[in-house]
Amino acid sequence: MFVVALAALAIVACENKQKPRNQQEILDSVEAMKPSADRFPVIKIDSPSVNLGTITEGDTIYHTYRFSNAGNMPLAISNVVASCGCTTPSYTTNLIAPGEQGFIKVMFNSKNKEGKVHKTITVHANTNPAEQVFSFNVEVLKKQQ
Repeated sequence: MFVVALAALAIVACENKQKPRNQQEILDSVEAMKPSADRFPVIKIDSPSVNLGTITEGDTIYHTYRFSNAGNMPLAISNVVASCGCTTPSYTTNLIAPGEQGFIKVMFNSKNKEGKVHKTITVHANTNPAEQVFSFNVEVLKKQQ
């Protein structure tokens, strides 16, 4: 009786294991995430270009761009690149469902900068087009000695 109960438990336990996905299932999942003519994510942002005012040389300033996915499939940001090393971006790394929000936060270090500064941040995502450009302007005043 004990052996029969143990065998039944082993069979039930084996049936509950999740089957590994085969290569075709993985390829189908990836294909389903690709944009098409009627399915694609859209980055919607009110202000892709902002003026951050005036700061003094050597100051660090932060700005967060908030956007939503106005499309009809998940938005995936693969990379965000700043136009120079003085600007450091961080961003939402998880998938952004339709209607949900994401962010791109930039840190600008004004060390050795002076005057009117214009910087761009290029967002690489599964959108059409695949690149979106955000920007900011800031005036950097010379540090008083």
